[in-house]
Amino acid sequence: MIQLPIKPELQKFYGREWSEVIRPAILKRANNRCEQCRVWNGVEVFRGGGGFWRMTGPGAPWHRNNGNVTTFEPMDEHKVRIVLTIAHLNHVSGDDRPENLKALCQWCHLDFDKTHHAETRSIRKDSSRPLLSSLVAP
Repeated sequence: MIQLPIKPELQKFYGREWSEVIRPAILKRANNRCEQCRVWNGVEVFRGGGGFWRMTGPGAPWHRNNGNVTTFEPMDEHKVRIVLTIAHLNHVSGDDRPENLKALCQWCHLDFDKTHHAETRSIRKDSSRPLLSSLVAP
């Protein structure tokens, strides 16, 4: 089974059906590419400047996702291997309708979720602090 960085209470949504039926179907629909930036699953790329650079083969030049070629060799610490994830477009785990799921690379998935993450973080943060209203004089 695929190891996912998810909360324990949500793991029930990511069992055998998710890993053997739902996820493979979405990856097949996406032709094993990110449905946002079009990067291939499993390739090594250099991320930067709002896009990615990929090597077309051993010793080949690095190509930008817009087709431009570069002569520089990115430093190893800037290279990443692409792993496609499946995003729930409505942020509801368990809503596995195909139209609610999208294959995204790590970069695009984080970008897609950034507003949702900020909202849920502020809710968690506020709920863990004492209410400031108790400090305000009547």
